[in-house]
Amino acid sequence: MTAIEEMAGMDVLCSDKTGTLTLNKLSVDIFLVQVFEKGVTQDQVILMAARASRIENQDAIDTAIVGMLGDPKEVH
Repeated sequence: MTAIEEMAGMDVLCSDKTGTLTLNKLSVDIFLVQVFEKGVTQDQVILMAARASRIENQDAIDTAIVGMLGDPKEVH
């Protein structure tokens, strides 16, 4: 049930289940991150998303978001 609720908040999720066409690793394209608030940058959105992630669970989506940070220590 939790997974269904979380997916309801997504606009785009690209996945290759088998990993045969990719490196079997999710990634985020910074150019597809849309910002709808004046004065907020794509980098700030990524930082806020990383800070909302649960890196201790090793969730693939959270890992992809945190992986976009220049310094993963920024999460704390």
